[in-house]
Amino acid sequence: MKTVIIIGSGIASLTAAHKLADHFNVIIFTKSSYKESNSAFAQGGIAAALDKMDHPIHHFQDTLSAGKGANDVRMVKLITEKAGNLIHELEEIGVQFDTQNGYYALGREGAHQKNRIVHVKDQTGKAIIETLWARVAPRVTVYEHTEVTGLIRKGGVVTGICTLEREWTAYAVVLATGGVGQLYALNSNARTATGEGMYLAYQAGAVLKDLEYIQFHPTILKGKYSILISEAVRGEGGYLINGKQERLMSRYPKGDLEGRDLVSAVLHEAIVQGEDIYLDVRHLHYFSTRFPFLYQACLQEGIDPARTPIPVAPGAHFICGGVEVDQVGRTAVGHLYAIGEVACSGVHGANRLASNSLLEAIYFATACADDIVSESKKNPPVHPDDPFSHVLVDPQEHLLPKRDELQQRMMHQVGIKRSQQGLQEMLEWLDAYRRKPASCKQSFEDKGMFEVATFITRAALTREESRGTHQRSDFLTESSSWRERTIRFCYGKMSVITQGGFCEQH
Repeated sequence: MKTVIIIGSGIASLTAAHKLADHFNVIIFTKSSYKESNSAFAQGGIAAALDKMDHPIHHFQDTLSAGKGANDVRMVKLITEKAGNLIHELEEIGVQFDTQNGYYALGREGAHQKNRIVHVKDQTGKAIIETLWARVAPRVTVYEHTEVTGLIRKGGVVTGICTLEREWTAYAVVLATGGVGQLYALNSNARTATGEGMYLAYQAGAVLKDLEYIQFHPTILKGKYSILISEAVRGEGGYLINGKQERLMSRYPKGDLEGRDLVSAVLHEAIVQGEDIYLDVRHLHYFSTRFPFLYQACLQEGIDPARTPIPVAPGAHFICGGVEVDQVGRTAVGHLYAIGEVACSGVHGANRLASNSLLEAIYFATACADDIVSESKKNPPVHPDDPFSHVLVDPQEHLLPKRDELQQRMMHQVGIKRSQQGLQEMLEWLDAYRRKPASCKQSFEDKGMFEVATFITRAALTREESRGTHQRSDFLTESSSWRERTIRFCYGKMSVITQGGFCEQH
């Protein structure tokens, strides 16, 4: 039986494994414990037009509106039309979504026209993960605490992976490694979200795209553990205030349910002006039952939400860019797929609509698995001689900065509000390390963080406009010419590609 290797253990990984396990020998590699991932932290739920007053066209419109014109319209149409079916498939394998009066208890989140968030209390991701693991665990092999350090490529086709211990051969490799939140000092991500999945793909010849679009979530609990407070809390009526009890979003049409890019920018500006920011839920008498996990998290921080507003701040949450893929998760390299947050499918554009992340992960995991099964029934791939087979890091090691300093600088110079000066200073700081030889062995994870941080900074400096999550203080508005351009990295070069296919090398 042919082998498929999946790197990562979140919802994208497990959905693909569930679909593939009857056809292949599936091996999952995860650098942490098998239950640790961003997916397990997902609180809000999954967006799907299920209400009788809703329709996929409304979901489609909201996704495009949030994405600020940078979405792949075809992909948005496909995923929003399929959303309801994917919810029903999850129910069939045992996920028990919350109901009310015999139907889904649909929540509302920012930038949605309708209530369409299907959820399991405030731990939707955890519930789905546990259900999938119960289905997948007996049918796959899992290697925990195992870091993948390279992909093996022959004749333009990925044929396996390298770990620190050995090489592994596979018919196909699926990257499901999550995002890059740990590049930032304040973030909502699991400690595993360091971006090396993108680095692995780049080293193998895949394309990285739209890396400048880093979404910051407006409400991360300021405390010991930096826990995200779901947008669903504001959907239930919570609102943002400053220390003077003034509502911060009252002058905007959608109030506290504006898109994440706008809310984060407003909060960031208030913090720059020296204000403290709070999420007020004192009037939500059912907060402890609707959001039991968040209620207990607040109590552990010494905050009683019924009596005291919750101190919050924006933090890095999701990257809309990543490894460029087609409609089934294929990358530019044969037999290498990318799904979930590590991938750039074009669905999110310049700003992800709330609760579209789990939807995207499940959609592409399903499409990816179907494609691998279909392709495996055709003639086996031919692997001619390749000038390089092992795709690993550059053997010329250079000094890397301390991780906490990298995170702080990314937060301040490549964060919510960016400028040419700050971005240029960040690049110069990164380049200074690149000129110094390493004095000791460094981890692959740290190398990946350094390189991906460089890509993000270069892309942010190149895009001279403000669009969605990419906000420039020196280019305050959207540019019609930049709307048609995407920034890509491949084989050591950055290119700006126009919609008509014209390529500018940088």
